[in-house]
Amino acid sequence: MATMASLFLKTPGPSQSLPKTHKTHFVLPQNLPLSWRSKYRAGPPAAAAAVRIRCGLIDPDGGKLVELIVEEPQRDLKRRQALSLPQIKLSKIDIQWVHVLSEGWASPLKGFMRESEFLQTLHFNSLRLGDGSVVNMSVPIVLAIDDSNKNNIGDSSSVALVDDKDNPIAILNE
Repeated sequence: MATMASLFLKTPGPSQSLPKTHKTHFVLPQNLPLSWRSKYRAGPPAAAAAVRIRCGLIDPDGGKLVELIVEEPQRDLKRRQALSLPQIKLSKIDIQWVHVLSEGWASPLKGFMRESEFLQTLHFNSLRLGDGSVVNMSVPIVLAIDDSNKNNIGDSSSVALVDDKDNPIAILNE
C-alpha cells in the first residue's frame, strides 16, 4: 500500500471528541388524548425512565484512525524534500481526495489505492485488511496518471503531489 504524508494544515476532523452519554427526558405534548395523559401523569413508565442513550464517535474502519498530516515542525523540511522529487500535478478533485485521505476520513487507507485495493473495491465493495478483517469501501480512491507522468516518475520511490501553481500538497511514497 502506498503511503502519503500531507502538508495540509490540521483542521477539525473525525478525531474530535464528543460527550459520551446523555440523559433522556420525556416531555408529553399537551394535545395527547386524555387516556394517554392520565396513564403517564406520574411520568414515563419505569422502563422508559431507565433508558440511557449513549452517543460518541464510532471506531474508524480498520480500528485505527489514519491521519497523514505532517506536524508543523517538520512541514518546511517536507516541503523542501517535495521540491527535489519528481512531481505530479493534481486536479482540484485529486486535491480534495488528498484532503480526505490526509484527515483520516478514508481510514484505513494510508494513501491512494493500489491495483489490488482498487479491484477489491470494484468487485466486492470492501477491502480485506492484513489481519483478515473486512472494511466497507465502496468508492475507489485512486490517483490516475498518464504515460508522460509515469515516465517522469521513472523508478523513483517517492513523488511530490503539487497543485496547479506547483505548490507541494503531499509526498506519495512507495
